[in-house]
Amino acid sequence: MRKVFSILLIGLIAVLFACEKEDGEEVGGQSTASGTSHNTGKNCLNCHQFTAAGSIYNKALSSGFPGAIVKLSSQASGAGTVLGTFTVNKSGSFYTSNSINYGIGIYVSVTGSSGSTKYMSSTIATGACNSCHGSSTSKVWAE
Repeated sequence: MRKVFSILLIGLIAVLFACEKEDGEEVGGQSTASGTSHNTGKNCLNCHQFTAAGSIYNKALSSGFPGAIVKLSSQASGAGTVLGTFTVNKSGSFYTSNSINYGIGIYVSVTGSSGSTKYMSSTIATGACNSCHGSSTSKVWAE
C-alpha cells in the first residue's frame, strides 16, 4: 500500500510541475496580445483545462505569430455566429477557458496582421488544436 501511495504522490507532483507558470506567463482565462505562455506547438489540453488552445506560426513556420486573431464560427468561412475570438500571445499561442459549445462541429479562421484570413474547411469538435496541427497535419500559419 505504501508503494502505491508513493507512486501516486510522485505522479501528482510531476503533473503539478510539468506545466508550472513561468515568469510573465498568463494563467487561465484567455490569451492576450501582451501575454506569454510556454510549450508552443504542444497540445495544451494535455495539462490545462482550456476549452480551446493552440499555436499559430509565421509563414516560414519558424516561430510563433503574435497578434494573429483566431475565430470560431457556427458556419464555414466565418459566417454565422461568432462563438469565440482569441488573440495569439507573444509566444504564438492562444487559449481560452470560456465555455464553447462545439455541438456537431464548428469552424475556425485565422487572420494575420496583413488582414489575410485562412479558413479551416472542416469542422472541429474539440479545442485541442495542437493535437493534430503540428503532429498529424501541418502547423497553422498566418501572414
